[in-house]
Amino acid sequence: MTCIETDVLIVGAGPAGASLGCFLTQYGVTGLIISKASSTARTPRAHYTNNATFECLRDAGLERECRSVATSKELIKFYRFCHTIAGEEISRSYYAGNDPNREGEYKKSTPCEQADLPQSILEPILLRVATQNGFKLRWDYEFLTCREDTATSKVHSTIKDLLSGQELTVISNYLCGADGARSVVAREVQLPFHDTPGGGFAVNVWFEADLSHLMAHSPGLIHMLIKPDKPQPDYCAIAITRQVTPFSEWVISMLAKPGIDEVTATQDEIIDHVRDLIGDAGVQIKVKGFSTWSIRDCYAEQYSRGRVFCLGDAVHRHPPFNGLGSNTCIQDAYNLAWKIGYIQKGLASPSLLESFNAERQPVGRAVVRRTNETGKIHAQLFSLMGVFEPDLTKKRKILDRLEEDTEEGAEVRASFQQIIEKLDAERHGFGVEMNQLYRSDAVWADDEPNPPPSFSNPEDSDLHYLESTYPGFRLPHAWLRASKATPNDPMISTHDLAGKGHFTIFTGIGGKAKWAHAAEKVRKELSVDIPVYSIGGEDYRDVFYSWSKKKGISEKGAVLVRPDRFVAWRHNGDELDTKSCGERLVKIISRILGR
Repeated sequence: MTCIETDVLIVGAGPAGASLGCFLTQYGVTGLIISKASSTARTPRAHYTNNATFECLRDAGLERECRSVATSKELIKFYRFCHTIAGEEISRSYYAGNDPNREGEYKKSTPCEQADLPQSILEPILLRVATQNGFKLRWDYEFLTCREDTATSKVHSTIKDLLSGQELTVISNYLCGADGARSVVAREVQLPFHDTPGGGFAVNVWFEADLSHLMAHSPGLIHMLIKPDKPQPDYCAIAITRQVTPFSEWVISMLAKPGIDEVTATQDEIIDHVRDLIGDAGVQIKVKGFSTWSIRDCYAEQYSRGRVFCLGDAVHRHPPFNGLGSNTCIQDAYNLAWKIGYIQKGLASPSLLESFNAERQPVGRAVVRRTNETGKIHAQLFSLMGVFEPDLTKKRKILDRLEEDTEEGAEVRASFQQIIEKLDAERHGFGVEMNQLYRSDAVWADDEPNPPPSFSNPEDSDLHYLESTYPGFRLPHAWLRASKATPNDPMISTHDLAGKGHFTIFTGIGGKAKWAHAAEKVRKELSVDIPVYSIGGEDYRDVFYSWSKKKGISEKGAVLVRPDRFVAWRHNGDELDTKSCGERLVKIISRILGR
C-alpha cells in the first residue's frame, strides 16, 4: 500500500477544513486536505458571515478580497414576515447590525462589518491560499480508518481514491476531522455526542429570479412566507426565503409540516409552489438545484482523542437560525491553527492542544442551544399565526385577528410584537457571536481578584457584546493613530497590531521599557517573539479614548494577547520592577505553552 507522510491530514474541504488549512499556513504548517466531494460547494449553503469571522479573515489578510465578493450589510437590511415576497407584509425588522439603535454598538466594538458571503464563494478563496502556501488538495478521496502509533505518536490513516479504488496510508502528526455532520472521523475515534431527536424536515430550492422590482424598499436577507390564501403542501408549512445574490439569486427553505420526513411531490409541483410563494406571476424562474435537510440538536461532548481533532459541523450540528454554522466552523479552525502551529515550531508542548476542547466545546454547545432556542421562538410565532392549521378558513381567521378592533385582537397583536422582539437575539445576536470566554490552561487568570465581568440580565449576553481585557475575553477593539501619523494616514485597530501569528503586549506611557525588556527575556529563554506597543504616546495615540475605557489596567500595566487575539493575561504592573516583569512573563508564557 502506498504511504504518504505529512504534517497534518485534514478530512473535509468545507469552511472548517479549508479555513484550517489556510490558517495553518500562517505558521508554516502544511499537509494534505482530502474531500469525498469532487469540488467546492456548488450550492450557496452557509452564507451569513459575522464580525468575529471577518476578524479572523482580516488577520489572515483576506478581508478585503472576501468583502469584494460578498453582499454588504446594507443590502441585507431587513428581516420580513409576509404572505408572499410580492404580497402583504405582516412585519419587518432590521437585520445584521442595521438597526439604528444598535449600529453604533457594532461600529465601536469591531473593525469589521458583517456581510453575506456564501460558502460556495468563500471555499475557493480559502483553498487557494492553503494550496498556494504548501497544502496539497485531493478531491474524490474518502477517509476510511485511523489509528495512533503509540511508539511515534503519529496518526496512521487509511484513505481511498474513489476514482481508482486504490487505498493509501497517510502518516501525519495530526488528523483533523472537518468532514461535516456525518463525520466519519468523529465516529472512527468514538467521540461522545449529546444528540436530541430531530426537530423537523425541510426542502431547499435554489433558483434564479429577477426580483429587483420588489426589493427597491425591501432589501433583506430573510423573507418568511406563510401564503395563507391556499392550502400548503405537506413539505411546506412555512417558507424561509434568503437572498444569495442581490436581487437575482435565491434559496427558499420550505419547513415541512410536523411528521413529514420526505417529499413526494414532483419537481414541477415544487417549482409551481415557488411561483406561488413569490406572488408575482410575471417573474421567470430558473431552478438551479434541490436539496433536503433535517433540523438537528447535536454536539460533541469532547472534540479530540489523542492527536485526532474534530471541528466544525463534525462536532456541532444545529438548525440555520442565527447564522452561526460556518462562522463557528471557521472560528474553531482559527483556535486550533495557532496551537498546532506553535507545537510544530517547537515553541509549545503538545499539552497546549488540550485547551482546544476546553475552549471550543463550550462554544459549540452554546451555539446548538441558542439556535434551537431560536427555533422554539419561531414555533411560538408560527402557532400564533396559525401556520399549522389545516383548515384554510380557520387559518385566515387566525391571521385576521391581527387587524381586528377587539380586545382579543389587541392581545394577539401584543403577543405577536413580543415574539418578534424576542427574535432580536437572532437578528442582532451580537453577544451570541462575540461573547466567548475561554477558560483553560492557555489563559492565566490566576492574578485576577474578581470573577469575570458579566451582564446582570442574562438575556443581554445574547444581544450585546461585553468587551473586557479580563483573561479569556476577546481583545477589545479600539481605533488608534500612529504617534507621527499625518492626516492622510489611516487609523489602525488594536486587532491589527495583535494576531499575525504572535503574542502581543499592550501597555501605556511609562510601561514600554520594562515590558519590552520582559519580552526580550521571553525571546531569549523561550524563543517566543512578543511585540510590545505603547498606546498613549510613544507608538500609538488613543485619539477616541476608547482603549483607555476598555484596557482595564494602569498605564504602566500590560495586556498580553494570544495569537488568536484573545487575552492571555493582564497585570497593572505598578508593583513590578523590570526584573520582576521579565520573570513573571516567562513563567506565564511557559504555563500557557505547556513548557
